[in-house]
Parts: sequence; structure tokens; C-alpha cells
Amino acid sequence: MTQSWTDDQGAAPPNPRRWLVLAVILAGAFMILMATTIVNVAIAPIQRDLEATYTTMEWVIAGYALGYGLLLVPAGRLGDRYGHRKLFLIGVAGFTAASAASASATSPGQLIAFQAVQGMMAGVLNPPILALIQSTFPAKETGKAYGIYGAISGIATASGPLLGGLLIAWDLNGWDWRPVFLLNVPIGIATFIAAAVLVPESRGRRGGLDLIGMLLVSAAVLLLAVPLVEGQRLDWPAWTFVSMAAAIPALVAFAVWELRRARRGRVPLVSMRLFAHRSFTAGVAISLCYFAGFIGLLFALSLHLQIGLEKSALMAGLILLPYSFGTLVGAAISDNVAKAMGRAVLLLGAGIVIVGMVGIIATIHWWGSDVELLPALLFAGFGSGLVIAPSVEIVLAGVPWQDAGAASGVLGGAQRLGQAIGVAVAGVVLFGALGSYAPNAAADATPQLQTSLVAAGAPPAQAEAATASFTDCFVRQSRASDPTATPPGCPQPDGGAFEAAAESALATNFNRAVQWTVAAVLVGVILTFLLVFLLPRRPDQPWADASTPEWRVTPAAAEATS
Repeated sequence: MTQSWTDDQGAAPPNPRRWLVLAVILAGAFMILMATTIVNVAIAPIQRDLEATYTTMEWVIAGYALGYGLLLVPAGRLGDRYGHRKLFLIGVAGFTAASAASASATSPGQLIAFQAVQGMMAGVLNPPILALIQSTFPAKETGKAYGIYGAISGIATASGPLLGGLLIAWDLNGWDWRPVFLLNVPIGIATFIAAAVLVPESRGRRGGLDLIGMLLVSAAVLLLAVPLVEGQRLDWPAWTFVSMAAAIPALVAFAVWELRRARRGRVPLVSMRLFAHRSFTAGVAISLCYFAGFIGLLFALSLHLQIGLEKSALMAGLILLPYSFGTLVGAAISDNVAKAMGRAVLLLGAGIVIVGMVGIIATIHWWGSDVELLPALLFAGFGSGLVIAPSVEIVLAGVPWQDAGAASGVLGGAQRLGQAIGVAVAGVVLFGALGSYAPNAAADATPQLQTSLVAAGAPPAQAEAATASFTDCFVRQSRASDPTATPPGCPQPDGGAFEAAAESALATNFNRAVQWTVAAVLVGVILTFLLVFLLPRRPDQPWADASTPEWRVTPAAAEATS
């Protein structure tokens, strides 16, 4: 069964079950977005259980991210060609199976491979979500539908660490970290069954597959994403910059090929006409910059709470929960605000996020990083809800339904690229600042350490030598690629004065470094604010296309146009 709607006289009425369809679609969105952050809190128990290295665990995260970004644009075109519902079902089934396989992994290599497959299935699943929303809802309701989508997106991303922390803390059936992946299995099975029953089929532009275009865009994604993922760990060797630079000619070659294919009357992977519309081009840039900003913020705060302040995954998730709640509230009202303010809703939302992030910096500097963060996180989350949902609607407002899948793939690719950039920037600034501030942080902790050693009966000269050794070890560990490993020649934590000094120095060091990190990723949100002025004051309208597939036209509409 295929279904859509038009605004023409005689058009078919909207699907009476469209809100149930939306619930099913958003269940799939929740799974793939939650998976981008939930695994972060499981890194330590996975590393311990599978006896993996820190570098190997980084590839668990990177494998999912790379697989996700690789298939977004090709999957968008495949959905247009073969059906968005069909691709949604394939994505849900593959994602669920890969989640179950990840939970059963017995070696780091297996887990990396399964996570790469899970990321690829997330890339297949993402474009049909927005395309199905566009084809299922009439224009007057798309804003509300995208508002709910934005709320779910923000909640899924921000609540991943909390859900992961809860599952690990509960240690269900002694399975340790494995329920973090098993959580997707019942959700995926229920979503697949519901989608098979409720979701109508929709298709976009038909025509042959652009295999060369798929290869070019995939090469460009890899050339850009791999160095962003690996650069921090490898201390940014020359090849990372060469690879990122090579992505530019790869993208140019892709654009030239797509234009050439379109001139020959063949269906391109991505219609370059999309970028002729300011709402689409500026909207994609807005999504890229904003995701770099807010994902970078959550990444930095998560590291600060779990490594710097040594809080449990559950406690870190609870501290970040106000951001999720604020996102829910902001996204819930974003449709009404957007109707009243137009594009200015994005200025309002980005402005609120900017104020909230400045408040986070000030709170960490002056008061602390516990419950004191609640007002600033709540405020920033509220602004985030006012950005995510309206930006999606603005990007897709002028997109012809024939290209809904491809356009959704481009939008999703921009978001994932922004995420990779945000994490890379946050990592560079955070770990760079940790290395720079480490001597000062150690110096702040050494007076109390030396006093404690002398009080315990150590001679002053021995206490001074031990303090100097502590400073050396702390600085080397702060500058290491694996901040969790004890440097060679340094003692393991003993639970005494040295461990207390290390905890104090670590908290001080992270406190200073995370302030600079939040300031760095704040640039992404500021760029978001500025890019809003490039949007047209009035939303673009879809241009006419003579090649309207029969399933888009109802019998009454056909009679009216004959």
C-alpha cells in the first residue's frame, strides 16, 4: 500500500492513523540516536570484561560513527527508489540484529565489527524517518510532527548516558555491560512489527541507481570522518590533514558528476537543485554547526563528570538529565513558537543555548559541577528544543517530495558530520588543556600531600622527593593518549594520601580544561545563530515537477487535471 497527500482539490485525506505511524517511526529514531551516546558510559566495563586496550575501545565508538555516516546519503536515494517503508523495515531489522550480536561479543574485534554494522544499519534507517514524516502528514501538521521528532531526538541523545548508567548499575542477571545493547532488541522487534502493520509505503523519484555517485560521496565521507575520529588519539599526524583536504576535491567531483548525470536526463543520487534553495543550503549548514556545538558540549561534560570528578555513569546521567527535560519542553512548543516567529525561532533558540552554555562555564568556574549545573543545563536544553525541530522543517520545507529521501540523507549526513567535528574539537581542546594545566593543578595539590606525608612520619626530604615524583606522574598521565593508564614507573593508586592528591589535582585540572572546551564548542552555536540570517524570510515552496508518480495522485485529483 502506498500513501501520500497533496493540497490539491480532490486530494486524499490524511492517514487517520498518522499519529500512530509517527510513534512507530520515532521509536526507530530513538534507538539510533540513543546508541550514539549510551555506549560511552559502558566503555570502562567493556574494556575490563573483554580485556581490551583504550585504543581498541575508541574504535568501538568510531566504528558505529563511521558506519552511520557512510550510508546516509546512498540510503536516502535507495528509499526514494524502492520505498521508504521498505528501507525503514530493513534498517530496523538490521539494527536490532546488530545490537543483539554486539551484546554477545566475546572479543574486542567482534564488538568493533558488530558496531560498524550497527552504525551502517542506523545510516539505512535514518533517511526514511524524515521522508515518511513528510509523506504522511499534511503541511499544516508537519511542524507539530517535526516538533515531536525534535523532542525525541534531543531526549534520546541526552538520556543515553543515564539509561546506560542505570543498566550497568543494575547489572541485570549478571550481564554487566551487555544490556546496554540488548535494550534495542525488544524495542526493535516491536517497532518492526508495528511498522509492518501501520506504516504506509511511499516512494520518491524513480530511475536507475547512481553507483558512481555513491562511491564518490562515500569516499568523501571516509576521507573527512576517519581523521576526525582518529586524529586526537594519534596526535594529528600529517596524513589526517591530507585526508581532510582530499575530501574537498572528492566532494567537488561528486557535485560535477551529479550535475552531468542530471543533464543527461538520468536521476542523480542527490539533485543539485536542492542547493539552489537558500532554506535547504543554509538549513544544512545550521544543522552541521549546531550538532557540532551541542554534541561537543555533552561529550565534554560527560568526560568531565566521569573522569575528572570520578562520578559513576548513573550519577553523570542524572546530572545531565535537566538538559533532556529542557529539550523536551522546548521541542514540544517549538511548532507554535515557529508559527508566531518564523525563522526567528531559531535565533531565539540559539540565543538561549548560547546564554545557557555561558552559564555552564560560569557555574563550573564559580560554584561547581554537580546540582549547581541544573539551571544552566535546563536553560540550554530548552533552547536546543527550539532549534532542532524547526531547523528540520525549514530544511525540508522547499524540498519536492520526490527527493525527500535524498534530502533527508544529506541532512542526516550534515548532522553526523557536525557530531564528528564537535567531538573532535572538544577532544583536542579538552586534552590539550589538560596537558597544559597539569603542572599547575599538581602544584595546587602538593602542599597538602607533603603535609600529609610528613604527618605520617616521612622525613621532609623524602616527602619532598615523593611530591616531586607525584607531580611528574600526574603531568605525564594528563598528557598521555590514554588518560586512564598509569604511566610507566609510577605507582598504582594506594588509597592513601597520594590518591587523595591525585583526585584533587584531577578535579582542578578538568575544572579548568572543560571551561575552555565548552567555550570552543560554543563557537558552533554562535555560527548557528549567524547562519539563521541567511535563511529566506518566507519558507521556500516546493517547485513543480512534471514526473509525478501515479501513487501521489488520487482519482479525483486526476479528473481535475485531465
